[in-house]
Amino acid sequence: MESEPKYRLCLILLVFFCVQLDAIIRNRLAGSHVWPGTEIVADKFPDYSVILHRPIKGSHDYLPCPEHNSVTLFCRDISRLEDIVRRKDFVDWSKGVEFFAVSRHDVYPCLWKQSEELENSVENHDSEEPDGIDLGIVHLLNPSYLVKSEVPEGFRLGEIPECYAEQCNREWHYGTPNSLSFFKHILRDKFPASGIFTQDDRLVAYIFSCEGGMFNGYVHPEYRGRGLYQVVNYDLAGKLVALGQPCSWLFVKRWNEPSLNSYRKLGAKKVHPDEFAVAWFEYEPKK
Repeated sequence: MESEPKYRLCLILLVFFCVQLDAIIRNRLAGSHVWPGTEIVADKFPDYSVILHRPIKGSHDYLPCPEHNSVTLFCRDISRLEDIVRRKDFVDWSKGVEFFAVSRHDVYPCLWKQSEELENSVENHDSEEPDGIDLGIVHLLNPSYLVKSEVPEGFRLGEIPECYAEQCNREWHYGTPNSLSFFKHILRDKFPASGIFTQDDRLVAYIFSCEGGMFNGYVHPEYRGRGLYQVVNYDLAGKLVALGQPCSWLFVKRWNEPSLNSYRKLGAKKVHPDEFAVAWFEYEPKK
């Protein structure tokens, strides 16, 4: 019989990857909330070992977020991935690539090894990381176990129109001029999101979703400490679960104590990083 830690890890991986992959496929079949210029490819199907959600080579419809080609990678057999990363049709290694939130414990080292073989460089977003690795702590969210917060007096909860795209891109920690088109798209196509406005329609708190997960949660400094972050998180988690997901998820950088405390108060289920964590692998070819 498998040990309890190994069984728990398998369960975490099953929930996380199945929910994320299901959201990507469901949105594509429905023709809504789709990242333009992307495709889903597998080494074989249905008994796959590796699945990629990646930009279509040469597509003019692709919207970078935040900067390079962004790839989501699902892996059930790391030995198979070690062979696949060497294939010419894996990704376009001649361009910058960001592998989004890959498994820190097995996929990340595999990609790092391939980068060394290509004699190119790997960059990380945050100098605050103690070991140079942009590590994200996984949190699972379902309104059934989250603490509900009411919207404080003087504020309203509502949809975020496209006219706020520039503000949200500017306030995003990783926002670039290239990522503005992505924000415009997700607001225009009404990707599930949640925003809080003042009485004069100033957007002061918000969080977005893409591929079933939640990202770019933000509260304007002037309005922090009023519980607005908990409100938008609870609201968006409910919207995503209503679409058929068993839960939503998000990643919090391990150095971000304010956000970690906020999700602790909210009641989100934190996955211990020793069991499973994610990292962002940003590959940059030599000029």
